[in-house]
Amino acid sequence: MRCLALMGALGLWAAGSIAMAQIQVSAQAERTNYLLYERVDLLVTVVNIGDTDLILNNDEGHPWLSFMVTKHNRLPVSPEHHGDFNALKLKVGETKTLRINLTPLFSFREEGEYKASAVIDLPGQGEIISPPVPFTVLKGRKIWTQVRPVDGSQRTYTLLSFSPKPDTTALYLRVEAPDENIVYANISLGEIIASVEPDVLFDPKGNIHIIQPIAMSTYLYTRADEGGKVLDQRVFKTFHEVRPRLAKMEDGNVTVSGGMVQDPSTARERLSDAQGVKKPATPDASLQ
Repeated sequence: MRCLALMGALGLWAAGSIAMAQIQVSAQAERTNYLLYERVDLLVTVVNIGDTDLILNNDEGHPWLSFMVTKHNRLPVSPEHHGDFNALKLKVGETKTLRINLTPLFSFREEGEYKASAVIDLPGQGEIISPPVPFTVLKGRKIWTQVRPVDGSQRTYTLLSFSPKPDTTALYLRVEAPDENIVYANISLGEIIASVEPDVLFDPKGNIHIIQPIAMSTYLYTRADEGGKVLDQRVFKTFHEVRPRLAKMEDGNVTVSGGMVQDPSTARERLSDAQGVKKPATPDASLQ
């Protein structure tokens, strides 16, 4: 009901509130297309345009920051979790931008077009609403999938190709337990070219090993644990016309056969920071 009331009053009321309030709030997304279950980051910018310092906090018994999300048909999307954001201090004339991951809050489960607005509860001045930010959630193209038992449950491992930008196609790894409504990982492993399918093998520890083509005669190797956290990444080049492939040793461990490591320092463990859809999850807010 609260979302519906906000929607009905969004136009003229919001513009008037911004004009009279001590703050201005705006929001933007870094791109327009997101893979289903991928983290959707909203950059929320708050400006103190008043003549006194300001502290935004949860002292009034409800969050100072919330979000309103609607589908293409203008129906509101009910939040599954509410954010518990730290207090934000703003000096006169100061501007701060927060990066908020909306996915743990709303758990977008359907593809389609969405719009999201940031809502700030300013004591004594009502709710200040940012202009809506449009974005689209898409399913991507499934390349490979396998179901494996892990800790007494069934986990589904899937590789998908998806274009986050018009000129880029990336390979995504998704690890989920559908029966438990949990997505452990849904991350981009890097770019992929369509002419060669990726190689995939599991080792005895349950780690998944992947080799994907990223350019002519160039391949990206990834090792991730059973939850989808990236443990190692390296770039291999075709060597003596033999391209790198995954192979199993006698003990079941996985190795890269053929090719040559281009630069062992290219391991990118920071990709594990992109994990984001274990539900329920705690939303994050980081200052830019």
